[in-house]
Amino acid sequence: MTNAHDPIGIFRTSAARWPGHDALRLAGASWSYAKLDHWSDAIANALIDAGATNERIAILAQKSATTYAAILGILKAGCSYVPLHPDGPAARWKQMITTSGARFVIGDIPSHPATIRLNIPGPHAPERAPVYRDGTEAYILFTSGSTGGPKGVSVSRANVSAYLAHVLTTYDFNERDRFTQFFALTFDLSVHDLFVCWGSGACLCVPSDESALRSSAFVREEHITVWFSVPSLPALMVRMRGLKPDAFPLIRLAFFCGEGLSFDLARAFAVAAPCARLVNLYGPTEATIAITSYEVERKQLDRPGLVPIGKVFPGHQMIINEEELCVSGPQISQGYVGRPEATAERFVDISGTGERWYRTGDRVRMDPDGTLHYLGRIDHQLKLAGHRVEPAEVDELLRPLLNGGQAVTVPVEEAGAVRLVTFIDVPTDIAALLAHCRSNLPAYMVPERILYQERLPLTAHGKIDRQQLITIAQHG
Repeated sequence: MTNAHDPIGIFRTSAARWPGHDALRLAGASWSYAKLDHWSDAIANALIDAGATNERIAILAQKSATTYAAILGILKAGCSYVPLHPDGPAARWKQMITTSGARFVIGDIPSHPATIRLNIPGPHAPERAPVYRDGTEAYILFTSGSTGGPKGVSVSRANVSAYLAHVLTTYDFNERDRFTQFFALTFDLSVHDLFVCWGSGACLCVPSDESALRSSAFVREEHITVWFSVPSLPALMVRMRGLKPDAFPLIRLAFFCGEGLSFDLARAFAVAAPCARLVNLYGPTEATIAITSYEVERKQLDRPGLVPIGKVFPGHQMIINEEELCVSGPQISQGYVGRPEATAERFVDISGTGERWYRTGDRVRMDPDGTLHYLGRIDHQLKLAGHRVEPAEVDELLRPLLNGGQAVTVPVEEAGAVRLVTFIDVPTDIAALLAHCRSNLPAYMVPERILYQERLPLTAHGKIDRQQLITIAQHG
């Protein structure tokens, strides 16, 4: 073991130190560190027996004990995992498997000519020898792309280790903590949930789908001490009157990421969790989970607007190039799998020193003390429930069905939530278009509505007037 903050290294350290402590609690059952360690060793050995060495392994990422054990087993075997959202669609699974080049799959995934289905041992498999094989890549996560479908971001174990080294030494986690695990395992913020928790000897508490909808009760029932979510979740709790004063007296650390966090929402959460430190994180998948942070002081909670995204982590650098934030350092990922042009466009040598920088596409401004404020995107990309979405991906999917017509997708705020609405300029079967979207896109990317507009409005410069389309969608 060469890196003290390697994700498997820190899990094993915790398993050796606290073997009887709960590592995972899910569906009313608990798995100790020792049990999860032995189970994942058995899985790792099974992968090696099957010839999976330095392989990418696609896994149907259901929130089950088997999935968590399998992620550990994959990494122990020196392989990397490619999580597929359990809600599909199958066409997108196929695209991700093909793009990643995964030869092995775990889970009930439709057959694919290039893959081998792995049958992994269950929790009561005979104990196998501990396994640790060095691996370079940790995982591939897919983000929305404007052309060519989703882009697979290759994140190395060294990238993850750099993140863990900072977070685990900055915040006072301990073996008595109980972490939330709200994020889908296809979302990179889930990596924080798993390995920050297991690197602390703490318990990862996974809500059921039903419990996630009643988050307030889940937090109280599971005695949660460390919270992590997109701001949309506490915003929903506000609307459902779930953030009552002193509702969460045990929460002592609360992290938010994936969307802008308003001071109003931070204040509401602070009232519900009076003992909590509130931390706003920022970072694209390409920079490994998060790369800036800002801790909100209680005296700041009456401020208007959005909470700053803070300063870059130690050991990293930032440049603001024509308002675009560019970052470099050990968390910067390897680029996009099979997409050299896209990689070359985003991962560049801005400083002329040979240093590799990632162009985030995010507009920021910086205070004199170096604190960064998020201003929005320089392109049309947006966040839906924390997921990065390129509306152009929807447009590209529909365009072949429009007989030379156009599709333009825009975000529309309705009832306090952002929805996608797509405009087309040729009359066609709307139901068929929506069905095509449902078969090829994750649910959060399927347009709420598709509207026919004979002539799409143009700006004075002859470009599609997206703001006018938003107004039309809002007011008819």
